Amino acid sequence: MAPSLLWLFLGDFLTARVLISGEKEKNSRLSYRCHIDVPDSGFFNLLEQGSDMISRSVRILKSIASIVVLATPTVALNAFETPAYESESIINYSKADIDDLKVQIALLQARLEDLEKGSVVYKSQVEEVDKSDSIKYKADLRYRHEGFSVESRPTRHRHRVRARFGATLKVEDNLDLTFGLASGSNDPISTNQTLGQGNSSKNVVLDLAYAQWQSPVDGLKIRAGKFSNPLTRVGGSGLVWDGDLRPEGIGLTYNRGSMFLNAMGSWLRESSSSEDSVLYSAQLGSKQAIGPGQSLRFGIGYNTISSPEPLFGEPAGNRTDDDNELISDFDNAEIFIEYGQPVDWFLSGNALLFASHVTNLGASDANTGYTMGAKLKTDGLDLGWSYQRLEADAVFGGLSDSDFIGGGTDGSGHIIQASYPLGKKVKLQGTFFINETGLESNAGNRYNRLMLDVSYKY
Repeated sequence: MAPSLLWLFLGDFLTARVLISGEKEKNSRLSYRCHIDVPDSGFFNLLEQGSDMISRSVRILKSIASIVVLATPTVALNAFETPAYESESIINYSKADIDDLKVQIALLQARLEDLEKGSVVYKSQVEEVDKSDSIKYKADLRYRHEGFSVESRPTRHRHRVRARFGATLKVEDNLDLTFGLASGSNDPISTNQTLGQGNSSKNVVLDLAYAQWQSPVDGLKIRAGKFSNPLTRVGGSGLVWDGDLRPEGIGLTYNRGSMFLNAMGSWLRESSSSEDSVLYSAQLGSKQAIGPGQSLRFGIGYNTISSPEPLFGEPAGNRTDDDNELISDFDNAEIFIEYGQPVDWFLSGNALLFASHVTNLGASDANTGYTMGAKLKTDGLDLGWSYQRLEADAVFGGLSDSDFIGGGTDGSGHIIQASYPLGKKVKLQGTFFINETGLESNAGNRYNRLMLDVSYKY
């Protein structure tokens, strides 16, 4: 019964008392008589005309008493309970008792109003939590020790750090904004900072700044700004693109069923006095399950650079003339394949085999490169091996792997990796490069490099 009805019933119709007495009958059952003193009104004259209406009033009073008992357990309204004694008992309710009942009901109403206000506050808090959940943070820190053994150079050791932080905000159901900072410099393929330079402060640069839009076309996403590389790199290989590359321009990814399409246009040089240099790239391929736990991904790619020039004056292994101008154009055709399946050998986990081949159609010679390798990922130890060969003008050297052969092209060799988790967010990793440089000159210079990393993610 609503509180307003309770007030109407108790305040306007009840006046003096409610007398409820129990009489013990011969069959040991207890019957009740109800006597109500009320003013002379038409409504209650009707009540007095029939016992049916009186019984109905008794049931209403019982309901009121039940509500009060549930709301205020300390109020002893046991007049409607079956007495546990044998003798007859009469309980009288005075006007004071009824006034007390009104007070209890008023307190109950106030309590309900407080609960309703609390639910509004709780809803507001939930909305705030939901809003905070729309922002995703990502960060990592890496400490690295490197040792070098290079032909005709003294043995070298150095320590480096890398720190990155990024956040992605969902501003609409189909629109995300990503912003990221990283240690580094103007080098487009490295965010490392070398220690031991007089304890100097290290640079922090803009690493990511882009918007990604989910278009009305199912599976088509378009990004614009400075973004993570949308192109496929089988096995994580840096044959054509270094893993730290952040293209600047427009990119897209399209996935429909087993088919995928990746593409981008990235400005390498914008100039007011000469022709701009722009990289255009696209990949088309398929990824599909071919058996229990087995997957196959393969595809082709093409990229071209208009008006290529050495980045920051450094040819990075590409051939140049006396004026430090590149002697080749870069129109690369690529084919790649990757196969994965679960294994249960001396270590159980997931194995991955991969290979990629690239040809520069813009060069007449020294224009091919390839990589092939295998990886094993387990619950603990991860292992990897690959062999890579890049001729001088096979790819644009300024964007390929910065660690293999010291960066750039014109070299070959093995890459051996192993990693082990020290915790949920901490990983120890070692990478060993056994390489040779100087393919173009047949020099065969030794280039060995050991990298030991401790990485933290949070």
